[in-house]
Amino acid sequence: MTTKIKVISFYFSLFILLLSWTSMPANAEDKKLEKNISNAWVFVPKAGQSADFEKAFKKHIAYRKSKDDPRTWSVYQADMGSNMNTYIVRSCCDSWSDLDDYRQWNTKSKASENWGENVSKHIAHFERNRSEGDLKNSNWPAGVKYKYVGVTSYKLKLGHFEALAKDKKIISDAAKKENWPYNWYWNDSVNGKLAMSLAIPYMNYGEMAPPEIKFSAMLAKHLGSKEKAKKVLKRWSSHFKSISYNVYVLREDLSM
Repeated sequence: MTTKIKVISFYFSLFILLLSWTSMPANAEDKKLEKNISNAWVFVPKAGQSADFEKAFKKHIAYRKSKDDPRTWSVYQADMGSNMNTYIVRSCCDSWSDLDDYRQWNTKSKASENWGENVSKHIAHFERNRSEGDLKNSNWPAGVKYKYVGVTSYKLKLGHFEALAKDKKIISDAAKKENWPYNWYWNDSVNGKLAMSLAIPYMNYGEMAPPEIKFSAMLAKHLGSKEKAKKVLKRWSSHFKSISYNVYVLREDLSM
């Protein structure tokens, strides 16, 4: 059970949500202020206590609102698979410096104490994850509306980082130039895992149907030949130990 939950948490710690389109920082000091850090908690209620967990969770969210929580928290559940009773609670996006400020708010507000008194008793398993968004190669402007998020999760091979970064730029540049009909967001784990994800938002299941023009054909058009596109995609697949996919439902009734 624990291993499966860690896989789910990996998926979601690499999520994207509402985020302004910004330029990449010019130096290390700017990097501290770039708002591309997401924080995600994964909670598995005790058997038979999902309803009690949700009730207590809503009360806790109300407490956070009363204390002017500076973060916006979004809650998701998997739409497929064997871990659909897992709740992923995610906030995005902070700068690295914001994390220090939030720790001070949490201490002052006694939010953790409130959680421990009211929600913890309903939880069988939990963990926290953190990830860093790749804003330059993403296409997620402010105001994106969605009810579902399709997340492709990649486990990376050691020693492929530089080559992967180059190929990700080629693929992302092609999607932008050729007006690929989706928004998307790249995210990298900062939990010590060699992991990355690609998230795409949808309003309904109909939007999840494959587009008329396949990505490989779009890439071939951008690069000028099918052979060049095949080489890029072959290199791309060589960077990963494994690839997995799931769809997650936004629980607006639990989010704040």
